[in-house]
Amino acid sequence: MAFPAQVFYSIHEVSVRWGCSVTQVVNNAIADEIDLVTGVSQIMLGEECVAGLISVPGCAVRPLFRPFGKGAKKIYLTQARLSPNDPWRTITNPARGVRLTAADIMITAKEIDRFEEDHGIGRTRSVGPGAPLKYDWDGFYIAVLKRIYANGFPARQRDLVVEMQEWFIANSAEGDAPDESTIRRRIQAVWKELKPA
Repeated sequence: MAFPAQVFYSIHEVSVRWGCSVTQVVNNAIADEIDLVTGVSQIMLGEECVAGLISVPGCAVRPLFRPFGKGAKKIYLTQARLSPNDPWRTITNPARGVRLTAADIMITAKEIDRFEEDHGIGRTRSVGPGAPLKYDWDGFYIAVLKRIYANGFPARQRDLVVEMQEWFIANSAEGDAPDESTIRRRIQAVWKELKPA
């Protein structure tokens, strides 16, 4: 029996999927283009007792995903809403707000599908009616993450670019691979966000 599809994605997973920085994902949330969520056990949202998923304002979590320098390790969320169509409400208990780290912020698979459909991006995009993408970019991102997970980062970004070009050659029917500059553009977001300083 196949394992069910993934329900939630982290900001880092989404940035890799879309080939952008985590800051760009959060900026879309600030612009109210995408809904960020987190899970809470029990809080007071105004006068209402709430548990489960709540929507999180992008501007509140922005310090966790700064484009330059080190991001904040934690924030205290003081506003939330129950769905994207509700108004933002104050968290009245805990009084200081809900403590969150970058790992606590998620995007639902349904929200990702909606955003990709609205903006013509993502896994299902094609280059023409019924035409498949020339290269397996989904497989590429999985291979990059597996490589980093198993062996860490190489000394230079160029080394990873060359490795991934060889991956394309080994895994395509015709032995085709994108040029180095195209692969480098796709790797840059992962390298910038995940490589230890």
